[in-house]
Amino acid sequence: MDGIQVKQFVKSLIGRFRKPSQQGATRSSDFLAGEESRFEPNIAEADVAECPFRATLLPGPPRNLVVKGWRFLPHSYAMVNQWQLLALLRRADIRLQHLDAPHYKANWCRTANLFATTAERQLAEIPAPPPDKQSDALLRLYFPYDFSPSTARRTAVFGTSEVQCILKAQCGDEGMYENFRRGLAPPDVTVVTPSRWSAEGFYQAGFKPEQVLVIPHGADVATFRPMPGLREAARRAVPVAEDEFVFLNVGAMTGSKGIDLLMQAFAQVVRHFPKARLVLKGMDPLYNSRGRLQKILKTVDVADQTRVATRIAYFGESFSNRKMALLYQAADAYVSPYRSEGFNLPVLEAVASGLPIICTAGGSTDDFVSDAFARRIKARKESRMVGEDRWTELEPDLAALVQLMMSVIQDHAWRQAASVAGPAHVQANFTWDLVTERLVHGLFGRPAL
Repeated sequence: MDGIQVKQFVKSLIGRFRKPSQQGATRSSDFLAGEESRFEPNIAEADVAECPFRATLLPGPPRNLVVKGWRFLPHSYAMVNQWQLLALLRRADIRLQHLDAPHYKANWCRTANLFATTAERQLAEIPAPPPDKQSDALLRLYFPYDFSPSTARRTAVFGTSEVQCILKAQCGDEGMYENFRRGLAPPDVTVVTPSRWSAEGFYQAGFKPEQVLVIPHGADVATFRPMPGLREAARRAVPVAEDEFVFLNVGAMTGSKGIDLLMQAFAQVVRHFPKARLVLKGMDPLYNSRGRLQKILKTVDVADQTRVATRIAYFGESFSNRKMALLYQAADAYVSPYRSEGFNLPVLEAVASGLPIICTAGGSTDDFVSDAFARRIKARKESRMVGEDRWTELEPDLAALVQLMMSVIQDHAWRQAASVAGPAHVQANFTWDLVTERLVHGLFGRPAL
């Protein structure tokens, strides 16, 4: 990527901080009320170094694997599916076929150019399975979940149980939901779930441990990696000054993400560190992230609302993976005070990008973060009844979150060490090739149920 291309690329990422000196009279109700900047990069695709991986292949002939899921959507399930499909295409022991699952909501629309051109073409060219041939395995990766039998020799369902309970809305069949409430899971279906936290919900539903494959997600380290040469240009595009400290959070702005806690904590942090900034990346094409954020801001103390609003940049449109990678480079730390997550992929991608992490202790991220690059927020585990379901969540401690955010601002040496330790940890343990190999051997390396 030459200098002109970099300038064109980062120019497309312009977001607007309203500086207090310019917008001292801004009311909190005006926040996000204006038209959002559009992001339309016009750059050539940059060449990236291939990350070598030597697969441990299954013995015998290639296995026929059919995946039914979403493609060409910015939803997390679709992104996981697509990264996983690309990794499966690189394996000589898998014959891959794909079926597109119905969208969960009628207003969801196909989104092009989330992946690089070559990758999108590879994804589009995966063939559909012939109707009269039995596959070795069928993997369903969408919701509502479908646990019904299939003609494949093994049927697997990917799912996440964020609140350690399978909810009625997650089930396509009400009878199956009632069975789960009684602990009666289908005995011939394998569950694939990305964390030990999430697995607990499937155990509660009656799945035996041998039916549940805990396979973490991965990060594409060719895309999400430290790029110090682009940091200055990326920050100018937000825009933030070099002496300002940027916290980043990516998600749907729902209560489970803890954005209300983040807003309250940020209000306290900027009293001590007025050059702190907060960049939020929402998912407006799928969810009303913008509206949710507006409501959350109103929960901040009135005296702090303007101070907070003038230090936030919000981006709601869909970003390509490359654009997301550059946004990570503009930040100084990633903060995720979540209450419930099945995995939390943005945290892993932030780690791969070289960002120090602040995240909730005791949840799904415990499976892939370490003290070398993450500081964890003390949290208490809580259970409550929501309708007919018992939800289990974590409640991060607000004071601990504030303290950690301020400590990360001040601890430059630790941030520098984290920027090296995090990417090395992902490269060694959580690339898409590595975790997809675990999936392949989990599906085919043991007898069918």
